[in-house]
Amino acid sequence: MGYASMRRLGKAIAAFGAALGLATAAGQAKASTWLVTYAAQSGAPALATLTLDVADALNAVGGYDVLGVSGAVDGDTVTHLVANPSQPFASYSADGMFIFDNVVWAAAPHFSNPGLFFAAASGDEYNLFSDNATTYELYRAHAGVGYLDHSVGSVAAALIPPHAPLDPGDIGTAGVPEPATWTMLILGFGAVGVALRRRRPVPA
Repeated sequence: MGYASMRRLGKAIAAFGAALGLATAAGQAKASTWLVTYAAQSGAPALATLTLDVADALNAVGGYDVLGVSGAVDGDTVTHLVANPSQPFASYSADGMFIFDNVVWAAAPHFSNPGLFFAAASGDEYNLFSDNATTYELYRAHAGVGYLDHSVGSVAAALIPPHAPLDPGDIGTAGVPEPATWTMLILGFGAVGVALRRRRPVPA
């Protein structure tokens, strides 16, 4: 293979690498979605079914930032995640009743002791956190009133397909590529094809 051909091949590989890098970056920006079910063994609230939007990238504490939450707690519709001003480090709620970090982990316990903090349509606030790898607590409070009740129970968590069910280390594994990823890969292959087909005119 001549020098010119080698240069063309090198440029083609570089173009493909750049396209693949852009595609990978686009895929990493996409958040994962978790289904979380909390079931009380004693006390109330009795049941929480939550859908979490979770960042794919590891944060500074080795977990994953929760970006949003929806669902219900004993029929009380969850309206929003309460923002953590010190994300991903722990903060106190404005009323001082809760400490939270809004971080989730792939390995159990899925929430730390500060845990997840969110609000619901009733105006109540909820804090879901762990005591250990298998035991969790869910507190309910209302601003200006104080703590209303709390329960002790367990948590089941799973990633919504195309990801696999949640296991330690599952977060960050590649799922089915997004449409944007496919587009970038196709463009990369096209760039390789164009670069290889180009021929410099040979002087007479």
